[in-house]
Amino acid sequence: MTAAGASLSALGLGLALTTTYAVPPAAGTPLPRAATAATPVVAPTCAPWQTRQAVPVGVTLTPRVFPTDEPAARPTTSAPGATGATSATRATGATGAVPRATTAPTAAKPPKVRLVCRNAPPKPFAHPAWEPESVVGGSRLAETGVLVDRTTSVPPPPEVYDVSYVLADLETGEILAAKSPHAWLRPASTLKTLTALTLMPRLDPRRVVVAGQDAQDAAGSRVGILAGNRYPVSSLFDAMLMFSANDAVYALADAAGGYDATVDLMNLKAREIGAHDTLTVDPSGLDDGAQRSSAYDLALIGRDAMRLPAFRSTITKRDAVFPGGTDERGKVWPAFHVYNINELLRHYPGAVGIKPGRTDRAQHTFIGAATRGERTLVVAQMGSVTGSWKPTAALLDWGFANADRVTPVGQLVEPGESTGPVAAPVLPELPTGGVTGAGTGTAGTQTPGTAASSSGTGTPAPLAAPATEATAYDRTMSLVVLASAGVVVTAGVVLVAFARRRRRPI
Repeated sequence: MTAAGASLSALGLGLALTTTYAVPPAAGTPLPRAATAATPVVAPTCAPWQTRQAVPVGVTLTPRVFPTDEPAARPTTSAPGATGATSATRATGATGAVPRATTAPTAAKPPKVRLVCRNAPPKPFAHPAWEPESVVGGSRLAETGVLVDRTTSVPPPPEVYDVSYVLADLETGEILAAKSPHAWLRPASTLKTLTALTLMPRLDPRRVVVAGQDAQDAAGSRVGILAGNRYPVSSLFDAMLMFSANDAVYALADAAGGYDATVDLMNLKAREIGAHDTLTVDPSGLDDGAQRSSAYDLALIGRDAMRLPAFRSTITKRDAVFPGGTDERGKVWPAFHVYNINELLRHYPGAVGIKPGRTDRAQHTFIGAATRGERTLVVAQMGSVTGSWKPTAALLDWGFANADRVTPVGQLVEPGESTGPVAAPVLPELPTGGVTGAGTGTAGTQTPGTAASSSGTGTPAPLAAPATEATAYDRTMSLVVLASAGVVVTAGVVLVAFARRRRRPI
């Protein structure tokens, strides 16, 4: 009995000591030197419209054109001279003799990477859900992703970086393919197409405008307008549409009644033609406030602008002469040539416009048009990370090859046909699960200490409570009590034995 008590005491004390001290380190306790992570690669500070990208050693980043052209990380290769055979096989050759000793191969160090900042596709603005039958151009156009109605014999549209695009027949308005056509995105300088559509019918091209200081101080791309100098309206339209000059936009806005009046006229024109996704804040297209449009709207705007002979002739010019002037120091600047920055005109046979754009937050946007035979297609692209003309050409090629082989997914509306989409009613959220039981919160919610049901009934699945400081303390105290009881039993046994020895006769 003495031995049993002693054993019980020792067992209790051992468990108590083990439980008390064999606990994980507290939060914030530094790990041993061998367990610390390697020094991280210094990350560059990226702009809000960029993301960091890890580039493995040996991978060269090239200008992006199509997503499939993105360089992939090369697989890690074996050490020089490795042929895929084991070290033992290489050492023994064909004889099969066991080598005397083999040395464990040294673990290869992971290849270092460099972190770079690359432009990221913009995220669309949030907009309310619409009633499907009220969506401008057709209910399917409310969908996201690539939309095309084709048979298996027709290849899909080419994969491009665009967040949103619309490819349509300029004359019939039939939309051959689209990608998130009503996504709200920043339009950049493609908005100048709406500026021209609004102001060209209002301003006499022969009128001479005196430029103000606001035009000279314009941000972004400029043609070099000098305040106080005189410029024909036709030359200002050349600079705005060919060279995307923001200073020419502000000079034209002043001629049309001022900046604010021009913004109001542009928003009115957008609603008239059915471009209800468009909100103009700055007539130059610079990122300002909630200024937005959509690929569907840009296709509408481009289609209607191409109906203006003056617009159509301006956007196809390769270069034009722009007047010089005298600056504030009295220096005289001679007239000079401005050129058309639309590269599609120079590279794609049959191209007839329309307007490129780019800002940091919008990334690359574009409205293009081309003619083959009796058909003219218009394509509007938004949110691309590449400014190449090749994705536009690929979409146009696909459209010309398959226009008669696909079913249109929507329609470019005519002016006055649409009053705009109707917001879908907001329904109250209904419980998705069952009743969770009294005192556990509302139906379908998960309360602390419970697990989500895997059966879909709303009943929490059993889950063992995680060990906490309180439960660990209780377990430790129980073992201490057990050890103390063992000590008391042992002491009692010893005292009883001692008393019996004293009672024995000598």
